[in-house]
Amino acid sequence: MQTSRLVLVGAISALLAACGGSDGDSNPTGTLKLGVTDAPVDVATEVVVHFTGVELKPVGDRAFSIDFAQPKSIDLLEQQGTQRAMLLDGVEVRAGDYEWMRLKVEAEPNVDDSYIAINAGERCELRIPSGAESGLKVIRGFTVGVGSVTDMTIDFNLRKSIVQPPGQQADATNCGGQAYLLKPVLRVVDNLQVGTISGNVDPSLVAAGNCPTSSATPGAVYLYGPYGANDTVLPPDDLDENPLDGDPITTARVDAAANYAYTIGFVPAGNYVVAYTCDADDATQDANAAGATEVVTFMPAGGKTVTVNANAISSESFP
Repeated sequence: MQTSRLVLVGAISALLAACGGSDGDSNPTGTLKLGVTDAPVDVATEVVVHFTGVELKPVGDRAFSIDFAQPKSIDLLEQQGTQRAMLLDGVEVRAGDYEWMRLKVEAEPNVDDSYIAINAGERCELRIPSGAESGLKVIRGFTVGVGSVTDMTIDFNLRKSIVQPPGQQADATNCGGQAYLLKPVLRVVDNLQVGTISGNVDPSLVAAGNCPTSSATPGAVYLYGPYGANDTVLPPDDLDENPLDGDPITTARVDAAANYAYTIGFVPAGNYVVAYTCDADDATQDANAAGATEVVTFMPAGGKTVTVNANAISSESFP
């Protein structure tokens, strides 16, 4: 009898363990970290976006949302170089493959939410086309490993994202009645596979040619690539509507107060070209140019090659 009881108890225990293990194995999880960083724009002193949550779309399943208890108000201009602001800082999610993510934002007309502060000191309404309905959708697959940490960063290229469409008026009475739109150009990177590029610009370059005379606007360093062994390396090009002619993937502001230093963070490992220009452009200037062709001088004209390794800093200065 005693033996029978032991056998029965053991069988029940094994059955319960099997049931519990089945539930656990069918819903494995991992940890997701997601931050935002910025390639700066010169037309503004603040670019503040209200984030309300993140929506994730697993492969073969319905999307689900992670909503914040309170909106996260983030000034993208403060997130430069290797700085980033966290949207998800170690959130447990189901493991597996994902198709896309969507950043949920608030950018309603005549509502105190997302805004841009221009250099004149005015706080202007910042609109995101269809932002309330579709948010900022990032079409890029990624994988969350079982029991591991997936760490990603989204880079807002504000030089290409802030637009002043001709003829569109803001509802606000300030800002000269001009509407500012955020049409995001986003770059998503895996933080486990990124490095950093940093260096300095010789002050003599800032004073040459068409460079601004004010040390407050000493230009920017543009990043191009990555390039494979058989890729054609195009000459450095300015920001425009044709990414096939050699547009930069991101830019970094040169800091006159820090010995004309620059830092480009969150660069996937690979081979790149960097080029300095004292006539840094943005999409706002392109929109206002009404189709005019701008000539931007890069130094050196063909840029400088640099190799980026994961978790390392690559140094490249000008000249």
